[in-house]
Amino acid sequence: MLSPLIVAHFLSIVKEIVKRGLKKDYVQREDNLKKVKGRIAIFRNERMNIQKERYDKVFCQYQEYSEDTVENRLIKKALLFSQQILQVAGLSPSLLPLQHTVHECLSAFANVNDQIEVWEVKAIKHHKIFKEYDDAIKLAQMILHRYDYNITNITTAEEEECPVFWIDMAMLYEHYVLGLLREAYGSLIHYQERGHTGYPDFVCYSPQVVLDTKYIPRFYQGSIDTYIVRQLSGYSRDKWIFPTQPDANIPCVIISPIEGDEENPFKNKPLEDFLQKEDRHLWNFHRIAVPLPMLNEN
Repeated sequence: MLSPLIVAHFLSIVKEIVKRGLKKDYVQREDNLKKVKGRIAIFRNERMNIQKERYDKVFCQYQEYSEDTVENRLIKKALLFSQQILQVAGLSPSLLPLQHTVHECLSAFANVNDQIEVWEVKAIKHHKIFKEYDDAIKLAQMILHRYDYNITNITTAEEEECPVFWIDMAMLYEHYVLGLLREAYGSLIHYQERGHTGYPDFVCYSPQVVLDTKYIPRFYQGSIDTYIVRQLSGYSRDKWIFPTQPDANIPCVIISPIEGDEENPFKNKPLEDFLQKEDRHLWNFHRIAVPLPMLNEN
């Protein structure tokens, strides 16, 4: 159940790595060559060449500056697993972009081997400097561990119960609402704008509105906590977010979940329409209830 979400997150990070270019490093190689490269592996050369009277060959150990690093091999292995996971999940419209992304990423890893041992996967150290690689390695290890490092387990895996605390529902709801807002208003919606007082979930500059999701169902009708009022009020007065002084207080909107049919309440409706009804206790504070998709247990 979680696999497609993890795969989507993993692919978004790998796409950034591909855009910046794969990290290269010196890789240890061993090969039977016609001339000496690096240093001769004396015992293996004697066993493979001298004892067999193959005097035209020399078994050497050398280093090569290459993309074929352990980290890249791990990521490629996880990409192959992700490709198989998406194939098993089926050809739904929501998964097609992910399948295209897998193909794009795999083409960038064409010069990288996909053979990696389990002990190598567990021994890989995280990179503090390369943030994207650090995240990609963690997710790749998670994907491989989920299927016990065996790609054939993907086709035979059964559904397992997922404890609710595994998912950050507040973040998931925030991204869900972001998708609905972008579908309705496109580039007018700015996500996580940097401000002096923090990072509001969504900001719109035409009209000027601050919107924030709260995964708290009671906020649709009940009283709003004071700290949330102060938080959104700070965003609406932040000069980093709104450099030009507004003529009036900027509206603050709290978006909270309710149960209902899966729909986009913002579609074909101007954002100004949601600012007609004001909170009875607070000036220029408004509420919007966005229904959550419900699983059909039948």
